[in-house]
Amino acid sequence: MNKIELIGLDEIIYEDVCDNGLRVFMWVNKHVSSFYGTLSIKYGSIYNEYMVGKKRYKMPTGLAHYLEHLKFNESDNYTAHDFFKKSGCDTNAFTTFRYTNYQVLGNSNPKENILHLLEFVENPYFTKKLVEAEKGIIIEEANMSKDDAYTVMTFKLFENMFYNSSYKDLIVGTNSDIKRISLEDVENVYKHFYHPSNIFLVITGNFNPYELMSSIKEHQNNKKFSKYLNPNRVISKESNKVVKKEDDVKLNVTNNKVKIGIKINKKRFKNINELYLRIYMQLVLKANFGDTSEFKNYLIENEIISELSYSYEMFDNYLVIAFEIDTDAKEEIIKLMEDKLNNLSIDNETFKRMKKGSIAS
Repeated sequence: MNKIELIGLDEIIYEDVCDNGLRVFMWVNKHVSSFYGTLSIKYGSIYNEYMVGKKRYKMPTGLAHYLEHLKFNESDNYTAHDFFKKSGCDTNAFTTFRYTNYQVLGNSNPKENILHLLEFVENPYFTKKLVEAEKGIIIEEANMSKDDAYTVMTFKLFENMFYNSSYKDLIVGTNSDIKRISLEDVENVYKHFYHPSNIFLVITGNFNPYELMSSIKEHQNNKKFSKYLNPNRVISKESNKVVKKEDDVKLNVTNNKVKIGIKINKKRFKNINELYLRIYMQLVLKANFGDTSEFKNYLIENEIISELSYSYEMFDNYLVIAFEIDTDAKEEIIKLMEDKLNNLSIDNETFKRMKKGSIAS
């Protein structure tokens, strides 16, 4: 077992790998009575087109999220929720662009509950009846997202920003895509992506890492998996231009909102690796648009805005920066934001203060 020391924090991460490829990370905390486990599959909503060898698979959008829901079924009449409810644990899951995450949180019997987390996710139980029965539930969830201002604005921004990228597709999928999901689709993506070599387990809490890892390895050695076929996602060619520069959306919201996005080809940062680029963006955006920045304080004090937040993310070959602003002064804030974005700055004193704050957190 490998020990990763977190310098300056007096903490250790225990890392190990099972013979079938499952990676396990354990962060022991002797000051709590609870445990928390998350099982992450490197398969999310953007994997709707992929290659296995020379064969190409094109799946309906929303399939990753659909599979997440189906996975809790352990038989026709028994679910993982039933098991964890009896053991006094909370369980849940979520799907992102890049991965699907299953989790369990409890106060006792970490070994029993972590092993069942593995058991139900690694249980390939699917039937046509279950696949069809889930469609109405997922369509209802997709329709509810149409009333969520953050979701609508975010994906409208991506729709206007990207021509071909799968990042512009809703994670839950469209109603028409959900309706055409088949048992064969579900079985294929499960076979191709839900393999221990494409999964990692993270556990934190009060437990003995050596005993728990021994139980995990024994559990995994008693299961049989086919050879991992190493599927490769197909990435569509994307233009550096945007589809549409501006759009208006009518929603039932308390405050009027403006969302501004910037799409930048990562080739412009070819001498900076992704980790450094993330740190760089965090410092620059926080200095210029954060809660302590002169610019944000000026906007609030002059009642031009009531709130401003920002985010940044790497989407394949692009860095995307997005701002969400509560304001009734749409034209004025767009002009002020454009001026500010063309004149970004960070002085030495601010940089040093933010550097210390980032290290401390």
